[in-house]
Amino acid sequence: MTTSPSRIGIMVCTAGRPQMLVRCLRSLIAQPIQTGWSVEICVVENDTEPRSLPAIEALQVETQIPIHHVLEPKRGIPFARNRSLREAKNHGFDWIALIDDDEVADEAWLGSHMASVTRHSADVSYGAVTKDYEAPQPDWWPRDTGSSDPDGTVLSRASTNNVLFSRELISGSAPLRFDEDLRHGYEDLDFFERASGRGHKIVWTPAASVEETVSANRVRPERLIQMVHSQAAAHAQVACKRSGFARACLKFGLKGLRRIVGGSLLSGFHWLAWKVGNENAQGRYFRARLRLARGAGNWYGLTRGQKGFYDQLDGH
Repeated sequence: MTTSPSRIGIMVCTAGRPQMLVRCLRSLIAQPIQTGWSVEICVVENDTEPRSLPAIEALQVETQIPIHHVLEPKRGIPFARNRSLREAKNHGFDWIALIDDDEVADEAWLGSHMASVTRHSADVSYGAVTKDYEAPQPDWWPRDTGSSDPDGTVLSRASTNNVLFSRELISGSAPLRFDEDLRHGYEDLDFFERASGRGHKIVWTPAASVEETVSANRVRPERLIQMVHSQAAAHAQVACKRSGFARACLKFGLKGLRRIVGGSLLSGFHWLAWKVGNENAQGRYFRARLRLARGAGNWYGLTRGQKGFYDQLDGH
């Protein structure tokens, strides 16, 4: 583990959300830089054209922190994330921070991450995410209560929306990379689960917080159902890779079939009840739709289907 703060790279993957990206970058260039730190920002644009470059160039004149821009034309989150790892290695960063383009970092964000890895002798610091919804969530959608774990809790995984990690994870003879087969999601959890399995220490750092803007489109019922479908596909796909197709099919094939049958029957029943005036049936109908989506997603993941939730861009 690198113990002295030196070269820090903040990596931001983006695609088609210029307004959100600018808000994110403004929060990053406002981070207090401590003595001995050399901080740079790298924007990986997952597109064939540099659509965000004018906004980045306009911000660059406001800060002494270098903001690099690179294109990753192969569309898909794992491809953009792996490009960010290559850029981090090329720039020789000792610590790599990842944040999403729809997030705004708290002023103490970077300092809290760096203090945490030093205080806990950790290789990875995972921070808190609060969500700002542009539209209300449906009543039937389960609420995210967040983590109540104390600072320094050792974790078995993290995600890429708010994390800082040592270059040691991506160095050496067997550097970690994001699995490019996992295009439904879970590629970040998989990356850090493998890091934990190799002995890299991951700690929880609630003081390193970001706020994520959740666009109104993402809380539409059909979009939420698509997300659940994609998550279920990702779980089945990961099981295939880790346990083999036969075991994954035995687990997720049967579970998926039960979900499809049960979800189909219940959604049909509650839809009829809803349409004849039962107000409570609406929530039950959509919860049944979620059950059906999980089952269909399980089977989609087993068949290695690639089209998923993140193919559609949300935000602005």
